[in-house]
Amino acid sequence: MGFISIIVVTCNSAARIQRCLDSVMGQRSKKRELIVVDNASTDKTKEILKSRPEQIKLIENPVNFGYARALNQGIANSAGEFILCLNDDVVLQGEDFLTAVSEGLDKDEHCGAVQPKMLRPDGAIDTTGIKLSFLRRYYDLNCGKTDAPEFNREKYIFGACNAAVLYRRKALKETCRTNEYFDEDFFGLVEDVDLSWRLKKKGWRTKYLPQAVGIHCRGLSRRRDHFTRYLNLRNRYFMLAKNESLWGFLRLPLVFLIYDLWRNLFMLLINPSDALKTYVEVAAKLPKMLNKRKN
Repeated sequence: MGFISIIVVTCNSAARIQRCLDSVMGQRSKKRELIVVDNASTDKTKEILKSRPEQIKLIENPVNFGYARALNQGIANSAGEFILCLNDDVVLQGEDFLTAVSEGLDKDEHCGAVQPKMLRPDGAIDTTGIKLSFLRRYYDLNCGKTDAPEFNREKYIFGACNAAVLYRRKALKETCRTNEYFDEDFFGLVEDVDLSWRLKKKGWRTKYLPQAVGIHCRGLSRRRDHFTRYLNLRNRYFMLAKNESLWGFLRLPLVFLIYDLWRNLFMLLINPSDALKTYVEVAAKLPKMLNKRKN
């Protein structure tokens, strides 16, 4: 079993971080380190974190740098062969979660990431991985379904959800560009889809491993406010510019007519200022995103 660096990002997480930390510290495997990156919490989060000085390596940011940059900070300060990105609202189930995901990577040298089975608090499926469709929609596999034996089979999938995913450091390094494992231009949301696509293009596989289970309460990624709609729309186009194939670019007009046109009209209707902000930012950063295709 490889040494695991666990990276947790917090921002006003006082209501949920204790259970997450307790589940990590309750793991049977001690071949681990826990790094928490706090994005300028103003509640009691930092007080909770500082009460565990022997368990946590704490990085404090003066402002909210975003989820992607905070993860990169944690990885840059980590030593593990494997990197577990873990949301602050996830509770690991059982004492052998770390052992299971680590062994999942150990068994397959071509596997760059392992996706655990993630459940909601009510027991329904939260995600068994990420799917990217013909229309370049990204969504959580089996989300909302009742857990059943059919979800207890290992399989290879497109990508892993950052709520809880174990990455191989070697795989991350091969996709890293200017010290960015996760694209910091994304701020948050879709950064895991982008990384999954880049790993796939580099020849790394992602495996769904149902033996490892976590409970995910869901925060930012399940919100449907103006800010998350703006991030999702903008980051969709960042991701496509960085990763789409030549054939994919040729069919994007069809994709836009079938899917994006209606999504953009909805965005313009309910929040025109953020829609216009999205278009300005995508246009401004398009050359930068196309340049990132080199990695």
